[in-house]
Amino acid sequence: MTLVEILVAMTVAAVITAAIVMLFQTHHRIAMQQEETTLMQQELIAATNQIAEELRMCGYSPTNAPGFGFMHMPSTGKPDYGRGTNATSVYCSLDSQGDGKIDESGSGSMRDHVGFRINVLNSGESKPEPDNVLRKYDTGAVHWQPLCTNIGALQFTYFDTRGDVIPDPADRTGDIRMVEMRVTATPSPDRQALGIGNRTLTTRVWCRNIGP
Repeated sequence: MTLVEILVAMTVAAVITAAIVMLFQTHHRIAMQQEETTLMQQELIAATNQIAEELRMCGYSPTNAPGFGFMHMPSTGKPDYGRGTNATSVYCSLDSQGDGKIDESGSGSMRDHVGFRINVLNSGESKPEPDNVLRKYDTGAVHWQPLCTNIGALQFTYFDTRGDVIPDPADRTGDIRMVEMRVTATPSPDRQALGIGNRTLTTRVWCRNIGP
């Protein structure tokens, strides 16, 4: 073979190799996008279903005991731990144990509480650096337990018995009859460069155990 033929062969081989590498990188990127999108959708559906299921039971009491329902307890630390009912968090109680009181400790007490927030410290304060983790209120040592990841936004809108929006839910918790939640899932920090868009799911929950 002449030098020219060798150079031509090397050039052709280099072009083919580059094309193969580029094709592999493209398929790998698409696979990662699909994997991350599936994860986001799974987290989004899990978060929405969990919140909806528990909000639907707000105010429940098998003995019709009073005092259960939506509450606004935004103070951080003991005893409130940032349990708020506003545009970015929700909190209510139910008498799951049938003892007529909101239990704050002991076996089964966590079932008397429904509270959800994202980017929250155990004290109830907001995290300085968002971690996009949805947490549920618990009466144990860890008051805000991780529930779902990759949740970038959590928004609530509250409605009264006539279906009108309650602009100040913290001051009118007793008027809440329906909650609209808007949950947004975001890509993992290490995959944000893949160009994957956020996913948002909106649903409304009628709180059937509260009032008429």
